[in-house]
Amino acid sequence: MRIRAERSSRAGLLIAAAAIVLAACGGGSNSTSTSTSAAVTSNTSATLPSASNTGFDPCTALTPQFLSEHQWNARTPTPKQDSAGNFQWKGCLYVAQSTYTFRVQTTNGTLAQVREKFPTATELTIDGRQALRYEARPDVPGGCTITVDMKSGSLYILVDDPRGLHPDKLSPCDNVTEIAVAVVPLLPQGS
Repeated sequence: MRIRAERSSRAGLLIAAAAIVLAACGGGSNSTSTSTSAAVTSNTSATLPSASNTGFDPCTALTPQFLSEHQWNARTPTPKQDSAGNFQWKGCLYVAQSTYTFRVQTTNGTLAQVREKFPTATELTIDGRQALRYEARPDVPGGCTITVDMKSGSLYILVDDPRGLHPDKLSPCDNVTEIAVAVVPLLPQGS
């Protein structure tokens, strides 16, 4: 019985993890997903602030000129808004000229909640802000995420490059770090 319970538990975790990645990468058929709730959980039942309370809109902050300078302008950015329970993500999906994709979204999920879900995440400091870098699904190549601390939640940046199309052959985690280093200075002071 114990082996069956462990297998069921593992299967459930794999299904939940797959749902997280699909939701984060836009794999769902709509822009609102209930499967991302496993990405960030908390033991508290406090009301979370809205993701729009951060004072930063990635869809307007990453200007056409900024995207062009970084060769992240293969297509017009696509607005993406996701929610799961009390958690919300709001921002845009971008396509680089080398055709890998990435998301930049604000979320009301906190760095502490990400640390709880991904205890082995790598700690970074980007433009004076605490950040965590992690692979939500290390068994599925091509994805890496950085979550950057903000007053009202965090900034969520996800790279999806399963075919290794970065022009400098950067790994997804090096790529997401490069994107974060460019984007985080755009955050308003005090946000």
